[in-house]
Amino acid sequence: MNIKVISFFSACVLLAACGIDEYYYLPQVNPSSVARVMNTDAEIRIPSITSFSYATGYIIFYKIYLSSFDAGSWENLGLIHSTLVSDYNALLPFTDPANTTLITSLNTFTNRRYHELEFPLNRDQGILDIRFPTQDLEFPTGTFTLPNSNITGEPVLLERSSRLISPEPDGDPYFRNTSGLNNSVNTDVALGANNASQHAYAAMYICAIGQNPQNFSRIYSKPTFISVFKLPNAY
Repeated sequence: MNIKVISFFSACVLLAACGIDEYYYLPQVNPSSVARVMNTDAEIRIPSITSFSYATGYIIFYKIYLSSFDAGSWENLGLIHSTLVSDYNALLPFTDPANTTLITSLNTFTNRRYHELEFPLNRDQGILDIRFPTQDLEFPTGTFTLPNSNITGEPVLLERSSRLISPEPDGDPYFRNTSGLNNSVNTDVALGANNASQHAYAAMYICAIGQNPQNFSRIYSKPTFISVFKLPNAY
């Protein structure tokens, strides 16, 4: 047998023995599946990912921005906070379904001080309704309903990340505008210019997640922008 053929055969055997890392993919929530109402409500039609054996569910990333501007729409990003514009533009390429060069990781969000929302979402298809009330002292909620169901899911109070060292000095873990938000201890909050804090807003993104069965690292789909919500006052 030719020496070159033997060398090629040996290389093939070696590669087969070592194995080639498999690429694990999770589908993005279609951006067209998100319906927004001003800066108070959003409806997200979430697809099932039960066919992906390594999928574990969905998570939502968020960040809070303090502002002196009373925005009537989520689209007034620049008036709300300059950092919100910077974060939105930095994450925009990741959310673009046509952009296949960027891979989402945990650092995609943590590097911009985004945290995980405390809200249970599994692999099932359904409709998630997020509502931020306009009345003071009310609580934002999330409601997950199975498709083609006549029974609406129970509203769940939205809570900030449990991984925060301290949610805030006031001890309020919910998405409400309190005086304690205007404190640098809150790693999930972008403080307002000149400590302006009359209003508070939360930007949110949703990702499918899973676990790589080879190295047990977390897998992320491309994120999908949900909206920017105005927090109700807690006073």
